[in-house]
Amino acid sequence: MAEIVVIGGGPAGLSAALICARMGLDTTVLEKRTFPVIKACGEGLMPGGVDALKHLVPQELINKMEYQKFSGIRYIAPNGECTSGYFGKGDGWGIERSELSKLLSQAAEQEPKIKILENTVATLKGSPEQPIVHFNHQTLRPNLLIAADGLHSPIRSWAGLNGLPSKLKRWGLRQHYQITPWTNLVEVHWSKDMEAYVTPVSPNTVGIAVLSHRELISSWQKPISLKETLQVFKDLGPKLLLSEAKDQLIGIGPLHQKVKRTGTGRVVLIGDAAGYLDAITGEGISNAMEQALLIDQLLKKQKEKPSLDELVMDYSNQLPALMRRYYWLTRLTLLLHCRPSLVNKVVKVSQNTPWLFNYLLNLNSARNFSEAASHSLQIHGRSHGRELLRTVIRRSIGKIGKKS
Repeated sequence: MAEIVVIGGGPAGLSAALICARMGLDTTVLEKRTFPVIKACGEGLMPGGVDALKHLVPQELINKMEYQKFSGIRYIAPNGECTSGYFGKGDGWGIERSELSKLLSQAAEQEPKIKILENTVATLKGSPEQPIVHFNHQTLRPNLLIAADGLHSPIRSWAGLNGLPSKLKRWGLRQHYQITPWTNLVEVHWSKDMEAYVTPVSPNTVGIAVLSHRELISSWQKPISLKETLQVFKDLGPKLLLSEAKDQLIGIGPLHQKVKRTGTGRVVLIGDAAGYLDAITGEGISNAMEQALLIDQLLKKQKEKPSLDELVMDYSNQLPALMRRYYWLTRLTLLLHCRPSLVNKVVKVSQNTPWLFNYLLNLNSARNFSEAASHSLQIHGRSHGRELLRTVIRRSIGKIGKKS
């Protein structure tokens, strides 16, 4: 009997499987598609996600993977003004989703405790307390069921963990273009009702992801030209006119998915299945890997045979704290959507106080506010130290006040 069943072979599912197998747990991964698994996403791995990937995958496999480093993020406002922020904790990596899928599946295949079944659709019976998994005329009764089955997770629904429907309806599109990257930054281009993300993923390829609430995006299955859509971005559209699309346009959405909890009985949710606000900060893959590392931490805390029932409770209780800064920054950034004049003002302020953009950029991958401030100081020097110190002190006083 498999101790662990993971449903979903994306970055979240394979990362969790690697963690469990290395703790000595027999793990079965069921994936309904064929590897490599491809999905619409921004394909930018932030520095925290790069660290997580290095923890999960042997270096000799990483050395064979094609990726492109980027050192920060640039915002281009609707009026053409721009501002850039830089990471203080190493580079980010642009990786095509197919490359990342190959990498993680190869790492999983090297683990004797992992069994991967692709082209396999699972059905669930029983209850979250005693799940029964049926597939290919086989039945498993796992001690732990890890739901890594995506944004619209059927397992989340089956386990009664869906939250209330969201009023925020946004969709995403993604396509690759054969063109030499013109910068070592991820670019975010803003228009009045869309954002376009440009991520360098190889020496001769960029990935373009577009987010919007527009019907054009939500009906992406209809024949549309992303290149024509991108002409609304004055600084981006002309760059792509002579380039060729390398693959088909794919889409995803609606993005915002609420959950009641991320675990119940013997079921835990991970990755997009664990709830998702928006892709506007581009950190979905990094978050999924860090959630897997939380499972790793919880398993290692148990000295003898892991208590999987206890893990479900601890994971569900601790995950909100792990994701708190992501949700805070995402909600903050979403305030800019459909507000072009506000984006123009924010970019102007960031030009005058570049340390602030760097501080916010590094906040999500830092362990605390002081570390984010330290990263920003490394980039901008001590001239902005006084302003940063005031910010950190005000934040710390606020936290102390809440506790008291």
